[in-house]
Amino acid sequence: MKKSISLLLAAILVLSCTLPALAGSINGSVVTDEPVIIVPGYAASPLFYVNEDGSIGEQVWGWNIMTGKLLDQVRQRVPQLLAGVGALTLGEARLLGKALGETIVALAGDLACDGDGKSIKGIAPLSNDAEECRWDHIKENFGSDYYSEAAVGNEITDYIPKEQLYNFYMDFRCGAAENAARLDEFVQSVKAYTGAEKVNLYSLSHGGQVTATYLSLFGEKQDVDNALLTVPAIGGSPVAYDVLAEKMAINEETLLYFIENAVILDQNFNWLVRAHQLGFLDDVLAEMMPYVKQVVGGWQSLWDFLPYDCYQAVAAGTDQAENAGLIATTTDFHENIMANMGEALRTCRETYGIDVNIMAGAGSDIVTGSKVNSDAIISVNAATGAAVAPYGQRFVNGYTSAGTVCSDPAHRHVSPAMDIDAGCGYLPENTWYVEGFFHGMTMNESLTRDLALQLLLTDNITDIYSDPAFPQFLVSENHSYAVKAAFAGNASGYIDDNDNTLVVTNISKEKKIRIASITVGGADVQFSGNYTKYIAPGESLEFAMEGDLPNASDAKVTVDVAFMILGSAAPLNSRMFSFNLQNGVPAAYDTDAPYCDLRYTPVINDTLPGGLIKVLKFFGLYDVFRMLFDIFRHLAARIKTAV
Repeated sequence: MKKSISLLLAAILVLSCTLPALAGSINGSVVTDEPVIIVPGYAASPLFYVNEDGSIGEQVWGWNIMTGKLLDQVRQRVPQLLAGVGALTLGEARLLGKALGETIVALAGDLACDGDGKSIKGIAPLSNDAEECRWDHIKENFGSDYYSEAAVGNEITDYIPKEQLYNFYMDFRCGAAENAARLDEFVQSVKAYTGAEKVNLYSLSHGGQVTATYLSLFGEKQDVDNALLTVPAIGGSPVAYDVLAEKMAINEETLLYFIENAVILDQNFNWLVRAHQLGFLDDVLAEMMPYVKQVVGGWQSLWDFLPYDCYQAVAAGTDQAENAGLIATTTDFHENIMANMGEALRTCRETYGIDVNIMAGAGSDIVTGSKVNSDAIISVNAATGAAVAPYGQRFVNGYTSAGTVCSDPAHRHVSPAMDIDAGCGYLPENTWYVEGFFHGMTMNESLTRDLALQLLLTDNITDIYSDPAFPQFLVSENHSYAVKAAFAGNASGYIDDNDNTLVVTNISKEKKIRIASITVGGADVQFSGNYTKYIAPGESLEFAMEGDLPNASDAKVTVDVAFMILGSAAPLNSRMFSFNLQNGVPAAYDTDAPYCDLRYTPVINDTLPGGLIKVLKFFGLYDVFRMLFDIFRHLAARIKTAV
């Protein structure tokens, strides 16, 4: 008995020594011991009325209370909303737009600011005293609803103690420079409270712009070790222009993609809204916009969100006298801070030793319809400074990086899709682009989560060359996409004669898939393999490439994988993967026509009449017919080969 007890105690002792070691490492890399500060995204910080004595009063903003307030408003306005819906069926959007707009004003009207960007009502965020903003203290004293980015914080606290994680609260209506100064004060508070010499910063979206501004203004203090900017609005967002210029138009397909990624849905319904059959929503939105601007039109942060090439146009169309303060402040921000972001961030890395890194999403249109390559909210250019082709287009074959920041041709800063030139970005060697990665969903998939945690908490990855698993250009592995495809032994997005086996993996959570066809653009090759086998989640299937690749380099090859999802309400899907061909003679570059369509012309377009193609696109059925057409061609080719 004593021997058994001794063995048990020894085992407990070993585990007690081992668990902290396991908790203190990520993929074998030691976790740094600096405190971590989360700089949250837009509207993520709760706001409160300020009492006459200066104390914090009733909460006026926060997702935890807005749901209840919204339901109350809807109940009060049922007759008005029903009348609006009835009018909408007759083609009249004004009544519903008015009802929804008045609901927004009733919910958030107290958050309005004046023409100088100052809050009309006495409203403020929670205190930014380090002790009160410690992650465990917030939960114990205020409740988890006061976490600004709960999903992010919960992942981080798997690797560091909760008392090492801090939540930065900001008035998201204020300008980037004002919030950056507040962040500097908070960094000093955390350093004094913990005794740490430096902190790590995790920033998201709007928090990315605030953090970049903070680094521009206060980086020389060298108070930061690692600064990770995820999907950052460094250069603003086209959404701000769409709001302030009242030109919003919902992109229903992108919105549905966004939702599918957010809830990690193993089904794809985006094709149902591909046609403009929901265009009436834009009419409702147009009627709502004056009410929305009544609430947000005076927010300095929204003006700071205007991309550099848009803010003067918006300012010119705004009452100069009434909004003199807003215009003056945003002009100063754009001219003296935003215009110099790249230089400032590079100075932080090269001179001050701050490990600044950027993670951006790409490959999607803006949800408000601006038609730019983005993560659905922030354009790739605004997040990274990179040169980007117009949405739906790419640089033509033969394009090589303009190299305005990094001119080393060996670095291959052009994306496999040939639509992004990272050599022109803020930080060419420290920016990662993830195609299909949607805004704010870093923790929704292991690929982006692991990269983010390593960049934030370890010194393992110093640049885009540090880890072959994380090259500069990645493809999202969110479960909602169901499949990923890469060539065996080459996950970098490049292809040459050494690649002969395509590996297709089922990345869905719980549904089996079956590959229906594999169609190639830009090369006369095919793939043979077992097209009848169902692939279980997490499993892969190999397909052999047959044929010869072109003897060319800096050219694009696409691989379109059509697949069936077993048990899905929308069983037929496809996903296109891009590869940059590096196989010999550089392709000739046409300087007179620098852009072309992102996707090679599908064979169906050369087979069916143009009028029929237009009809299919109008009814949102084009992609379904394209996939079916490719599948039938694929089956016919297999039958012919077998015979």
